[in-house]
Amino acid sequence: MPRGAYLRVAYLGPEHTNTHLAALSKFGQGHGYVHAPTVEDVFRLVERRQADYGVVPIENSLEGAVTHTLDRFIDFLDTPVKIHGEIEQPIHHYLITHPGTLLSQVKAVYSHPQALAQCRRWLSQHLPAATRRETNSTADAVVYLLVDKTSGTRACIGRIELAKEHRLRATSIPEERDNKTRFLIIGLDEPKKGKRNKTSVLLALKDKPGALHDALMPFKRNRINLTKIESRPSKRKAWEYLFFIDLEGHASELRVKKALAALERSTSMLRVLGSYPVTT
Repeated sequence: MPRGAYLRVAYLGPEHTNTHLAALSKFGQGHGYVHAPTVEDVFRLVERRQADYGVVPIENSLEGAVTHTLDRFIDFLDTPVKIHGEIEQPIHHYLITHPGTLLSQVKAVYSHPQALAQCRRWLSQHLPAATRRETNSTADAVVYLLVDKTSGTRACIGRIELAKEHRLRATSIPEERDNKTRFLIIGLDEPKKGKRNKTSVLLALKDKPGALHDALMPFKRNRINLTKIESRPSKRKAWEYLFFIDLEGHASELRVKKALAALERSTSMLRVLGSYPVTT
């Protein structure tokens, strides 16, 4: 990533969402930030060179993979987009209400599906009767709260910045477990190599017994650690799956080259999504 250059960075928005904060923490102030309503829109902005980089969520430590991002790689296998890096961001949620609203008054809680899922236990304990309503983002959830100025029966879940922006009350939702989200930085061309690197690949297995075992053996033989394996439906045939694998090392390293060459022989499709510096 060029130092000192003015960049246009697309992110899954709007402002004050976790993806926006992740983008700011990576690139800093002084750049042009473009919020996109969907993961698909972030990819398109990068593909059309309307943004230099894009930031999208890929997985959460509590709820697992963000399937919209994984599926975008599956749906457009020929995309020129590469993974250029990653950002790991701690997540802290707040229940946002109008000042003076009591928990006993809340009948509906609005938020992004990931936020609702991550706060499932707290909601079940403190707002068991409240309906949970999904929105496109945590920022959009605030809109539903703002239009409910009279009854005070709505609440939403989001970052504290959203509450401060609209002068709403924010109540911290305690985290029972470590809650972090990993975001991908996507861009065109080849990412730069770092001191420590990770390589992400997408593959399809051959239709034969032991295909997954055969695909994983090259990594064991070359002493390569796998940090993530995720399967998703191929969308081409019922019960056919594609696999996302993250492995330690850069595609230019000899041991990784050997493993990928052997992997290609035992799979029906292999695509390197990117070799990039790991989060330190």
